[in-house]
Amino acid sequence: MNENKEKRNQKNKEKGNGEGTIYKSSKTGLYVGQYVTNGKRHSVYQKKNEKIGDFKDRFRNILSSINQGTYIEATQETIKNILEKHINQKFNDGITKGSSFNRDKDTLKQIEKCCNNFLDKPIQKVTLDDIQVSKEIMKQYAPSGISRMWRLLKKAFSIASSPSNRLIIFNIMNDENLKKPIGEKKTRKIKPLSKDEREKLTKILDNEEKEHEYRNIVKMEWLTGMRIGEVLARSTDDIIENKTKLHIHNTLTRDENGKTILGEHTKTYNKSTGIDNGEREFPIFPELEKIIDAQLSQKITNIYKLLFWDYQNNNFISDKEINAWLRRINIKYKICTGTLHNHRLRHDRLTQWREAGMDIKAIQYLAGHIEGSEITDDVYIDTSQEFAFEQFKKIN
Repeated sequence: MNENKEKRNQKNKEKGNGEGTIYKSSKTGLYVGQYVTNGKRHSVYQKKNEKIGDFKDRFRNILSSINQGTYIEATQETIKNILEKHINQKFNDGITKGSSFNRDKDTLKQIEKCCNNFLDKPIQKVTLDDIQVSKEIMKQYAPSGISRMWRLLKKAFSIASSPSNRLIIFNIMNDENLKKPIGEKKTRKIKPLSKDEREKLTKILDNEEKEHEYRNIVKMEWLTGMRIGEVLARSTDDIIENKTKLHIHNTLTRDENGKTILGEHTKTYNKSTGIDNGEREFPIFPELEKIIDAQLSQKITNIYKLLFWDYQNNNFISDKEINAWLRRINIKYKICTGTLHNHRLRHDRLTQWREAGMDIKAIQYLAGHIEGSEITDDVYIDTSQEFAFEQFKKIN
């Protein structure tokens, strides 16, 4: 007689507390309890040498937890599996695209290195101590990397403890004793250029390197404070209202395979609301107009009508190539201390605007930041020493 038939024909059946059924197996002579949860049938078996009363109490506790909503079904689901599904689902839903999707995958790879002591364990068996141990490896990363890993780990436990999943009773990432580690690598502050460094860079761009293919890109980037991807995405169609304004509405980005593509929005596009906080218009002033005219004087024949294009390889110009060129000319001409790169030029322009007395809301608009964002002042604007000294002289 098979087990299913035995269950149907068993004479000695007892109802459990509410919904379960207990019967005695003729094959083993031990009691078996059955219950259904989430549409699945489960069996609980009496252990050898376990008293029938103890078994029934154990079974009733399971039924009670189901009725009280505290029941947790045993699972082999791991944090890694949960995060892989989460990252792919966000991509499939259109919440993430290209570069942000790849950033999530890269963060998961970092988590694999830091959390290999528990990442493949069933999430139900992961302990607070497991996470505390992994923090020692996390400390080796920069603060931004730690924040991304910590955020993704919290998401995994949040998904697992949600009412729709109920893989774990509570989210241990919310434990008061568990704090995000402080990285041993310090974030390098991006400093604006000094007055002398600004003059030297201007001289180099307007003389020795005036004919270089990347010169106008760097000039436009520095004059407007645009992100380098935004500069490289500007087309002839973006020159509007009789060449008085430049429409900034998208950026170069990367797809899920790491290939550079022309994006539809700026970096600060909000996928939830559909609002692009980075879309803006920039006034075209004489020096910027010269750069635009210089590009228009060349034949713009690429399919996107971009002002800047690698015609030799028939492809987009890479931001990495621009950075490499900036590093080379800095070494060659000794323009500034530290590294000269795209992001530093953006920081420098925003700092100059602030030092000139421009209202912070105007800077946020021109920079493509969300209005009221603290990042403009806290991250991008760093008062130069010369300006601080000049202001000091005024009150003395």
